[in-house]
Parts: sequence; C-alpha cells; structure tokens
Amino acid sequence: MIVSINMTTEKSHHLAATFGCSTRSLSFTYLGLPLGLTKPKVEEFMPSVNRCERRLASTSLFLSQAGKVQLTNSVFTALPTFFMSTFSLHVTIREQVDKNRKHCLWKGAEDTNRINAKAAWYMVTKSKEEGGLGVLDLKA
Repeated sequence: MIVSINMTTEKSHHLAATFGCSTRSLSFTYLGLPLGLTKPKVEEFMPSVNRCERRLASTSLFLSQAGKVQLTNSVFTALPTFFMSTFSLHVTIREQVDKNRKHCLWKGAEDTNRINAKAAWYMVTKSKEEGGLGVLDLKA
C-alpha cells in the first residue's frame, strides 16, 4: 500500500502500478492506531474501546476478584497505554476506559446494571505497598 504525502495522484498511481500495490489516503488505522494529518477524534478510538467492552462482558463473570484485578492491569490498562505512547488520549476515551475497568473489577456474578464499588477508585489506583490494588492511574 502506498500512502502519498505531498505527491500528485498521478505519480502515486504510477508508483502503485510499478510496485503492484494499492494507494490510500492518510486517514487509516495501523496496528489499531488511527493515523492521519490531524489529531484523532473520539470516534476513531471507539472501535478499540468497544472491543474491550465485549471482552469484558465475556470474561469477567467467570473470574475471581484477583483474576479481575489481573485482567484490568494486563488487558484494560495495556490498550490505553499503547494509545498514549503515540497520542494524548482524549478525556472522554480515558473516562470510558476507566468506566470499563471499574465495571470489570466490581461486577458480581449476576449481570446487573447496578455496581456497588468495594473501594474508591483513588484507593484502587494506589500501589500495593500503599494499600491499593496496583491498578495504573491513566490520568497520571
């Protein structure tokens, strides 16, 4: 695939025909990251957030509390960390990811809409040495 920047369309089509590949514009997704000339919008991050929500719904019901903490730290924290290594994550996306992480930790065996948290989120994000669960704080 050829993504041309500051090149005429004729030249990019000629190069694509020479190398036997296709041409694309710069707004596309690579390794799950939206790439383009402008700052990514909230809508461009939502497919990844929705993927995490689907994983959450299918796995968290079958895990113990320790398993939920491990899932939160390894999966639901790794995705936004990957995004934040390239982009400044939008506040809306961070809040949605935190909502999913809270939901994963405190959701019981029954599938109810009401979630009763067992500890405040600021306590959960403290390190284990400080008495927390060691969940990474995305805001920090």
